Amino acid sequence: MKKFLLFIISIFYVSFAQETISSKKVVDIDNSFITKFEYGKMLYHNPRGIGCNKCHGEKAEGKKLVNFVHKYKNKEYKCSMIIPSITETDYETFKNKINQKKNPNKKFTKEQVCEKLIYYANVMPTYFLVDEEIDGIYYYIQNLK
Repeated sequence: MKKFLLFIISIFYVSFAQETISSKKVVDIDNSFITKFEYGKMLYHNPRGIGCNKCHGEKAEGKKLVNFVHKYKNKEYKCSMIIPSITETDYETFKNKINQKKNPNKKFTKEQVCEKLIYYANVMPTYFLVDEEIDGIYYYIQNLK
């Protein structure tokens, strides 16, 4: 009998609490399974294939990826591929670059052999991310501090 009475009281309490909550002003609370920051972090480390962190670093600060020697017209060029920081990148540039298939045409001087080689190699992978995923990664990068 006591269990039945407790059951009835709990049902009454839950229904009363629901009525009280529904009558109050609705507040926008993020009750999602993971936060936007966590979602962005997950995508930053594994968007589809190689993670952004592998080239741009754990805090998107950029880093030197590789040194190599390139021979062109009987001359050796010592080149370094330095991946840029993306912490200060504006949203539009970030969004455009993340799904870009190739770099736009750009002019180089004859002395810029390494720069031209690296630029046209376009080592940035194309991820085919949707706007929500791009927003999540960008939010994560902007809030790493």
